[in-house]
Amino acid sequence: MKTKMRVTSAAALLLLSMGLSACSEKIPPEEAVKQRALARWGIRVAGKIDGLYEFLSPSKRQTVSRSTYERQFGETVEYSDAEVRQVNCIKEGNEKTTVCQVVLGITVRLKTGNYPSTTNQITETWVLEDGQWWFSPAK
Repeated sequence: MKTKMRVTSAAALLLLSMGLSACSEKIPPEEAVKQRALARWGIRVAGKIDGLYEFLSPSKRQTVSRSTYERQFGETVEYSDAEVRQVNCIKEGNEKTTVCQVVLGITVRLKTGNYPSTTNQITETWVLEDGQWWFSPAK
């Protein structure tokens, strides 16, 4: 089932995400990851990068500084919508689920020129570390 969320306030989504982290053991991993992914993309839809670093996994934050991570985001694209299309969590044997793949539809528009918006599908990896779900970008 498609879950669509128009993002209006990055701060509200970040607070929601923080609240969900406190009860992440009580809700299914798919739901926890979906909410975290939407909160992260809410920041981008709001036109910001401040706060994205906090969604990176602790292991990734050990290898990349905030300034290095934030420099990779350009200003030529405007994000207008983020939609979680699918969440696939991987459970091996009796082990606890520790990795989820999130398929999102991201609506973007180039800021230069008179180009129409387009929706692109992307897949993100989210990992469970220290009891919380974190974004784990491709290397």
